[in-house]
Amino acid sequence: MGRAAFFAVALLGAAAGAAVATAIRISRRTGKPFAEAMYEVPAEARRWVDELSIGLREAVEAGKEAAAAKEEEIDRVLSGEVGLGVALPYE
Repeated sequence: MGRAAFFAVALLGAAAGAAVATAIRISRRTGKPFAEAMYEVPAEARRWVDELSIGLREAVEAGKEAAAAKEEEIDRVLSGEVGLGVALPYE
């Protein structure tokens, strides 16, 4: 078995395990039988993907804002508008 085939089998196994674990959690939460809970797994997975996507977008936006603020601070320091906030020994 080649590396790609092994990786594909491992990935499918992990996905199946995650689906079973999710169905068990849904079954315990709702009291539905396991077989009925399996039908809700795709909707639950979609909800997780949506939440992850929203979180990633918020993180990227916060990172862009932080980078822009740091860039402005660096520009002010380089232009001499503000100091570094530390005393240099040769000044």
